[in-house]
Amino acid sequence: MIFDIGILFILIIGFLRGIHRGLVVELFNLVGFFAATIGAIIFTTPVSDFLAGILNNHSENTSMGTIIKWIVFIVVFVIITRLVRMIRNMIRPVTKLPLISQVNSLLGGGVNLISHYLLVFIILSFLLILPSQAIHQQYDQSAISQWIVTKTPILSDKMMQIWDENSSEVNV
Repeated sequence: MIFDIGILFILIIGFLRGIHRGLVVELFNLVGFFAATIGAIIFTTPVSDFLAGILNNHSENTSMGTIIKWIVFIVVFVIITRLVRMIRNMIRPVTKLPLISQVNSLLGGGVNLISHYLLVFIILSFLLILPSQAIHQQYDQSAISQWIVTKTPILSDKMMQIWDENSSEVNV
């Protein structure tokens, strides 16, 4: 019962948030997150090596090198995210036109509902791996969580495959 209430709350909030933001904003947020992550991964090493060369700290202190890499990753991530937001904000006025606004809102709600559904699926998949009796008992009492895990067969199979391939590396 607790899982059902939590899942319904997450899905409803996701749908309403998507309606409020719209498809364009949701897609820009999603693409922006992936672009920022990939950009930060690509540029972290060259920029941190450059900074370490300037600071003459690269070979002396490995923890300082790690700190520099984390700072560079965060800075590059934030810069790319801000650039995507600027572009999104320039395009956003077009989405306020009468017919475009309604379509944008409904599609945004649908996309965000799907993304929250996938988030719930991933959380449930990881919770079911844990050896907790309380979690498994809540899962057994929740029709919605059982439906999500069993009626998403492609993702369920893929999650189990990933878990089986990597379970020897994890000590639970």
